[in-house]
Amino acid sequence: MEKFEVGIAVSEPPYPGEEPTPTTSHGSTPSSDVESQSTCTVSSPAPVSMQVSKARGTVVIATLAGINFLNTMGSGILIAALPRIASDVGLDASLILWPAAVYALAAGCLLHVFGSVADIIGAKKVWVVGSFFFVIFTIALGFAATGLQVIMCRTCLGVAMSMCLPTTVSLISNTFPRGHWRNTAFAMNGMAQPLGYALGLVLGGIFTDTIGWRWSYWIMAMINFCVSVASIWSLPHVQHHSKKKWTRQLIEDVDWVGVVILSVALGLLLYVLALVTSSYRNIGKPVSIVLLTVSTIMLVAFPCWMRYQVKRSRPALIPNRLWRKASFTAACLSVFFCWASLNGIEYFTTLYFQQVQGLSALQSSIRYFSQIIMGTAVNVALVYLISRVRVFYLTVFSACITVVSPAIMATVQINANYWMGPFWALFFCPVNPWVLFSISNLIISDAFPAEIQSLAGGVFNEVAQFGNSVGLAVTAAIAASVTEHSKSQDKTVALMDGFRAAFWTIFASTAAVLVISAIGLRNSGTIGKHDEVDETK
Repeated sequence: MEKFEVGIAVSEPPYPGEEPTPTTSHGSTPSSDVESQSTCTVSSPAPVSMQVSKARGTVVIATLAGINFLNTMGSGILIAALPRIASDVGLDASLILWPAAVYALAAGCLLHVFGSVADIIGAKKVWVVGSFFFVIFTIALGFAATGLQVIMCRTCLGVAMSMCLPTTVSLISNTFPRGHWRNTAFAMNGMAQPLGYALGLVLGGIFTDTIGWRWSYWIMAMINFCVSVASIWSLPHVQHHSKKKWTRQLIEDVDWVGVVILSVALGLLLYVLALVTSSYRNIGKPVSIVLLTVSTIMLVAFPCWMRYQVKRSRPALIPNRLWRKASFTAACLSVFFCWASLNGIEYFTTLYFQQVQGLSALQSSIRYFSQIIMGTAVNVALVYLISRVRVFYLTVFSACITVVSPAIMATVQINANYWMGPFWALFFCPVNPWVLFSISNLIISDAFPAEIQSLAGGVFNEVAQFGNSVGLAVTAAIAASVTEHSKSQDKTVALMDGFRAAFWTIFASTAAVLVISAIGLRNSGTIGKHDEVDETK
């Protein structure tokens, strides 16, 4: 039986330029490396050959990508149909962004929780349960008659998705060996998320102006049900055997204190961000200041607790040692700023079409086809390029393309022709996010050993979800403040002043991705090659 660190696998291949960590006769690391002493027992390392047939492997990829597609498709539908939804269910104007905010709040707090649990009881079990819950609450959302019901359904959908997203990484990493199949699986999942969001915007606009927004969720639930049923057969069982019973593992092998600290800290922070998204004036309220202070204290306490756990040779949720890896830290920071940018530019571009240019939901939605075309092309190319071109070149070049997008929208005229401005902004927008999704998934999953890949997925998706929430809160607050203080007497011009400020903020965020990628991944090689790890030092 091989032993692994919680956070870093002792027996896994080293990072390029790094010597393998020596082990003692008991399989643990020597005392000189204190942070690598927390161990847990599994039956085998990551797969070195296909664990399923090629036909079943294709179905596995389609199933996992399908739930990621539906996840963001629901959010895209919500953004496109939000004004009509608010009108139909009587959602107060001060709460109009809460259906989106509570989804991020619920998912962000629980991703690492379900990731930790899934690594013990089985990734497939958690994924399938979450998928069926997603079907149930999607149907319920279509029947929602009040604003409170919409908010509650979106909260439950966030909980359900927090069961699926982290386990997807485990199911991919433990089914496909390093190489073409794993690269394809992550690339298809990378394509599914932004593609689902963009298509959700399109379909949300079409359904809102035709048969109604409720049918968009009911049809989505039908597709989701088919995917969920197929997953019972298609998804492989990922179970790392242990001498301990699973109940004892849950008690002894999960850092529950770390889970609680991180969940409460992120929950409070995301709640404050949701308040700020609704109105930037909420940041100055006493309750926001208190919650933000408590959240900050707990976030500072988290790495201290990680260090304490490692010194005691106890399980640590996210060992501090991980952050010393340039590739891991750069990937997390890049994903944070990238998802903050992507969410912001899509949200404010939709508002530009509807509130500034006065287009209908249908007219604004069909303008996102350029994004779908570019994003699909990028991911198809990425399957071929990811194991052949250095990570540095892929991330930096794609970031240089995407940084143009918010700059175009920040300088576009109110009555601008779609083909002369917004088309190119939406065309360039998805390049870096879709490249970064696949690359970061590979980097982050390789930083964790095989038996805690669901936790790795939780970390990745938590960073992305947190970036979404922060990006939306910051840009919404800036846009509202600039619009309120605009000197223009024309309401549309004042509104556009706020949108321009938001787009320039997004430009700064995309520029940050470029800088982080250039510095943090400058020593990177290629990733995703068969049976080897060739990453950053």
